[in-house]
Amino acid sequence: MNHFIFRMKFFFIFLLAAASLPSCLVSSRSNVDVFNKSEYTNSVSVKTIKVPLLISKPIIKGYLRIEEDVPKEVVDLIGGLKKIRVTLAQTANPKLVNDFRMAAKHFAGEEWLSMHHGDQWIYLKADQNAENVIKRISIAISSPEEQQLVYIDMKCKLTPDQLSKLINAAMDSDKGKKMLKDPTEIGLR
Repeated sequence: MNHFIFRMKFFFIFLLAAASLPSCLVSSRSNVDVFNKSEYTNSVSVKTIKVPLLISKPIIKGYLRIEEDVPKEVVDLIGGLKKIRVTLAQTANPKLVNDFRMAAKHFAGEEWLSMHHGDQWIYLKADQNAENVIKRISIAISSPEEQQLVYIDMKCKLTPDQLSKLINAAMDSDKGKKMLKDPTEIGLR
């Protein structure tokens, strides 16, 4: 009888764990209103990916430590991330790119980083609460040569100092230095 109860408990716990670990959820709807406008439905291909952090945090941390050689103190800041949603849009419509740029400027939060290099641009905004804790980070990226727009919405629990460390680590990386080589305009908080 005890063996049966043990099996039932194990089975119940397994089902509960499996239900609480959703895989990546992919949708063709966007949380960016400009991509959902009816005038752009035929000129844009949108995919939104909701990343399950319970599974991906250890993978991200391992990649940053091994492949990118990021300092441990910066890698540990990944623990402050709570939810990530990435929206990828592919379009050749210059009006949509401009509308996305205007929408990105009006996303909630205070602007922490803006970088322009020709037609490419990146905006990073952070939304803080009264206790000076950053609760949400919005990143908008345009790469017209590749006809791609990217919007990253992250729920987190970071201090302004921790966000500064993440930004500086990204700028000090090889890819960050490559982008900084000839920027037209950079604004850092």
